[in-house]
Amino acid sequence: MRVLVVDDSKISRELIMSYLREIGVDKIDEAADGFEAISRIKKLPPDTRYEVITLDVVMPRKDGLEALKDIKILSPKSKIIICSSNRDTHSVTVAMGFGVDGYVLKPFTKQKLLDALWRSLKIENK
Repeated sequence: MRVLVVDDSKISRELIMSYLREIGVDKIDEAADGFEAISRIKKLPPDTRYEVITLDVVMPRKDGLEALKDIKILSPKSKIIICSSNRDTHSVTVAMGFGVDGYVLKPFTKQKLLDALWRSLKIENK
């Protein structure tokens, strides 16, 4: 499984990546904002995609909701899980309107993140 972790907080990226590695995910890329995420998606070889993208909402330069629009066009089959401390109804509504596959509020536990991952991939909880 190939995963892209997008968050402006290096600590948050490292935490998510450590949870993913614990379950055997070995192809993990990271991006610090929406621009970098879009660039990474565009640079993937043909016929390659991220199966899952975790995406923060509040980031500099290009936030998660702005990036989400482009990501859905560039990588429509990727499962997107929002991982954000942003609890406002507008952000959740916009994200769900774009068809995200999960919304996990920070701070989250390893189990909450993995539950969202399993649901997005339609895999029984491990």
